[in-house]
Order: sequence, then C-alpha cells, then structure tokens
Amino acid sequence: MSQHLSLSRAARLAGVSRGELQEKIRCMGLPTFEGKIDVEQLLEAYPEVDIDRDPVLERLQLIMADARPKKHKGDNWLPEPEVLMSRLHDFQRVLIRTKTALNTAEQLVSEVAERLETAARGTEAELRAQTQDLSVRLRQSLEKLGRSADREAELFAKDALLRIVSASVRIAPSGHEFFVEGSDSLLEAALKSGLHLDYGCSSGNCGACRVRVLSGRVRKIRAHDYVLSGQEQDAGFVLACSNTAVTDVLLEASEALTATDLPHQEIRCSLRSIEPVSDDLTLVRMQTPRTQTLRFMAGQRVKLTTENGFTRSLAVASCPCDARNLQFLVSRKPGNDFCEALLSGTDGQTVLLEGPEGEFLLQEEAREPALFVAVGEGFAPIRSLIEHAISIDNAARLQLYRIDENRPGNLFDNLCRSWHDALDNFGYRLLEPASAPGDVLHQVLQEFPQIGECQVYVAGPAHWVETFVADARTRGAQEQRLHSDVFE
Repeated sequence: MSQHLSLSRAARLAGVSRGELQEKIRCMGLPTFEGKIDVEQLLEAYPEVDIDRDPVLERLQLIMADARPKKHKGDNWLPEPEVLMSRLHDFQRVLIRTKTALNTAEQLVSEVAERLETAARGTEAELRAQTQDLSVRLRQSLEKLGRSADREAELFAKDALLRIVSASVRIAPSGHEFFVEGSDSLLEAALKSGLHLDYGCSSGNCGACRVRVLSGRVRKIRAHDYVLSGQEQDAGFVLACSNTAVTDVLLEASEALTATDLPHQEIRCSLRSIEPVSDDLTLVRMQTPRTQTLRFMAGQRVKLTTENGFTRSLAVASCPCDARNLQFLVSRKPGNDFCEALLSGTDGQTVLLEGPEGEFLLQEEAREPALFVAVGEGFAPIRSLIEHAISIDNAARLQLYRIDENRPGNLFDNLCRSWHDALDNFGYRLLEPASAPGDVLHQVLQEFPQIGECQVYVAGPAHWVETFVADARTRGAQEQRLHSDVFE
C-alpha cells in the first residue's frame, strides 16, 4: 500500500527546502497528487536520504533543553532528555521492524493471491507445484523479516517521530500548511511559517484570531479574556493565539493573501532602543502594546509620527513573525527634523505608527532563484523579505548583494553571514561601498547569467535603483520579475 506525504513533510524528511524538492519533482517529472508525493517517488528523487542522521530527534532534544520545568512533578513529568532520546530511538527501531514486516506481508498476500488464481486455472499437478513453491517462498520471507528493514519502513518510522515532535496544520480554504513545534501556539507557528492569519492583539483579548477546528485535536495553552459563546465552542471555534495542535489539524481560517487584505492600523508604540550600525544609519527598535499588534507583510512601510509632530515613512526592517517588536533603519541626515526628533528622544517615548502600505512584497509562490540587492537604508525592507523567504522556504536559492558604507563585521554583516553559514541555499556578497549599479549588475550576471529566470528585489537610493533596474531590463531581466523600493 503506497503512502503519500505532503510536500512540506516530505521536504523535512529529505532534509531539503520545499523549493528544492519542488524543483527536483519538476526536473524528474515525478507525479504528485493534490500537493502530495508517494514515498517511493521521494526515495527515487533522494536515494541518498540519510536515515541514520535524524534531524527530528535533534530538534526534539533542542525543544526539551529549552523547555521550562514544571513546579511539581506529576504523572506527565517527562524524563531527562538523554533518557527520552534513548527510549525514542528504541521505539523507532521497533517501529521500523514492525512496518517492514507489514510491508512484506502485504506484498506476500498480494503475490499469493495472484499465484493461486493462476494455479486454480491449471491442472492438479500445476496446483501442487505452485503450492510447494509458495510454501518455500513464505518460509524464506519469514526468516528474512527479523534480519532486514526496507527504506520505506525507515522513512515511515522517521515520519512517525516527526509527528511526535511537530504537528502539521493545514488551512482551509487556502491549502497552506505549517508545523507547530514545542510550545508554540497555532498563531505563533503560522506567523513563523510566513502565513498571514487574521489576528489583532495575539494575547487573547480581541478574538480576531478565531479559527474553526475541522479535524484533529488542539489544546488550550493559555487563558484568554475573550469569551467564545457556547454555540461557537460547539462548532469547533478556538483562539489561535491561545491553543496549540496536539495532532495533525485542519483549520478553517481567514488569511490576508494580498496587501489590500490588511486593515489600516493606528498604533502608539514605545521606543525601546537606538543602536548606531554605521556612520549614517541607526537601528531603532520599537514595541507595540500587548493588546495591539501590527499586521503587515514583509517589505511594507509604515508612517511614523514623533511626539512633536514630525513624520516620515519607513520600511519595517524586521519579520512579520514578531510584529510586536518592530525594527527600523533611520538615516541620520543633517537638517532632517524627524531623525533629530526621534534619535534625540529617550527610551519609552511614544511614536504613532500608521499603516501598513506598499507593494514591495515577496512573490511567495515563485520557485525561481531570488536575488536581493540592498544599498544603504534599502537593507531594511530587503532584510524583512529575506527573513520571510527563509520562513516559507519556497525559493530554490536566495542570494544577497549588499552595498554599505560600514566595514565588515558590524551588526548586519554578522547577521547576513549567519544566514550564509546556516542555510545551504543562501549566498551573501558584501560589495564595495562606492559600487556603481553597472558594477553590481555585472557581478550578478556572472553568477546568474539567466537573470530573466530570477526574481530580483532591489532597494536603495532612488537614482541608484532606477539605474540598476533600467540596466537589468536591457540585460534580460523580466519586467514582472523586477521589484524595487526607493529611498529619498
């Protein structure tokens, strides 16, 4: 009996990104059905899958290490991580043997039925010969059962442990899928996966994150002030911010699929810190109230207004997955009243935030390589896009070209290098501060000569970006795959 896996789960088992798996399926012409792939096809695509190295168990060990102990041990108290890991390894070995036996038995039953049907149509002597042959075949198979394990059984056992460590959640009607790990709520896990579920406060006060459980089991992990009616509870509604998945779950939930789906918001934020990152750029961290969180898409901007009335539109320099803690890059330009008012303020001062706005967004369904070019302040939206691209794990390859005045080794350079070190499909180039658009395009074309087959995102000073985009068009970049954001 064939086993089908969702592409997200199959990518995890194979140890590759979802984008890389989809590219392999396309190149090999492998069949898929309703977003799923057969285990045999997965092993055909990745025969080198290392079953012995189990990232599922490694991830469980990290979750256990980060977990906070309970105050009082009870029946549900977990053993030490080393003990639990040892028991799970034993469980995995038993499961592999059991699944191997089941696979073999299914094959034997099918073979026996087919051969008996053939023998029944023959002579009595042929029937006796077939019966004797089948008897020998069955004894050999039974002797072999305890000594071997097939790769499909190993993958089945690995998938079973993956289900212990993380539950899969599928959203209706979009069909999007994400995983819930550790103590994350449904909402937290969805945001970390780059999805845009409806929510307001993320703390159980407003009820905007209400979802309906169509199948599977969830568990309440924190109390909430919003009251669901008895009728809503009977219908399966829960708050995504206050529940986690116990088993694989199918949810009915609203999502923002385009920028126009997001509501206009006005939030008064608190200034938390100011940190210079170069001679002319400062990283500003702000926090929204606990009862009001900014909903935005990676790459978008908001309008900020200081207490004394100065305003400016800035790109959010952080990921939508942590929308209470916002980051912005502010250019310190002489005579800029907004910058002086904001950067001369003290921690705790309030800033009015309005938005979001802008169409400089990641093409989430694109499978092509994604090229990012960031100049100076343009690193703010580019950083947000990259963190979102890493979350959804769709693009086959990500490449960043960064031009800035600061020396290697500063805050952002270290961040980019950490992406490069941690991700197999991420590349990073820190280019000379005075690099002209043509020089950068030449560097890009050396590594990606077929630039027309790439999604290109460029952000920076208006004249620089406009020149780069115009030159890229003449060198084969496709209009629908060129995305830009400019800063005055």
